[in-house]
Amino acid sequence: MTRTSIMSSGIEPGILADLLMVAITFIATVANILLWFTTRATLKILVEQVQHQAANSYSVAQGDIVSAHRELFFGILNNPPLLESFTRANSLDRKTWEIEKISEFLINQVLIGYINFKNRIISDTHFEGFKRDARSLFRYRTVCQHWARVSDVHSEDFRQFVEAELLPPASTAQEKVAPQSNGEPPDNQGFSNINHE
Repeated sequence: MTRTSIMSSGIEPGILADLLMVAITFIATVANILLWFTTRATLKILVEQVQHQAANSYSVAQGDIVSAHRELFFGILNNPPLLESFTRANSLDRKTWEIEKISEFLINQVLIGYINFKNRIISDTHFEGFKRDARSLFRYRTVCQHWARVSDVHSEDFRQFVEAELLPPASTAQEKVAPQSNGEPPDNQGFSNINHE
């Protein structure tokens, strides 16, 4: 367009420049808003990734602590002279202490699974299968007895999980707990035929 045709159409060059400036400002504003939304979404994803990584690191650290604990006690349990010295020095019954440690290992394994679920390392679907397995552990009398002694050292949310989701109801607890082992292989893998659901 030439200057004469602009003048003949009735739009002055100053107004055209103003309209062009408004259009550019509008486009820049919309682009900035879209950029802000994109940046916000990206930051949200990054924050979630950092939180998940921190939770994953916490789960790994807890697992490492439990593994080190288990290795330490297996080292004692698998060294008869050391086991004898340790139990005698602490006035412990050797067999009772062994069973107590095994029960403790099983409870700690459930704790690690629970921590991994809480930290979104284990999906809801897989956690349902984990809970079924964990319920079977709490059907063993020694595990329930050990839980009664140590439950107060665990976090409130883990205690609530165990008591609400894993332990058999108090009214039927005796029939749901596996019989104490007498050294012979248990019938039906040591479990009664009672459904937990």
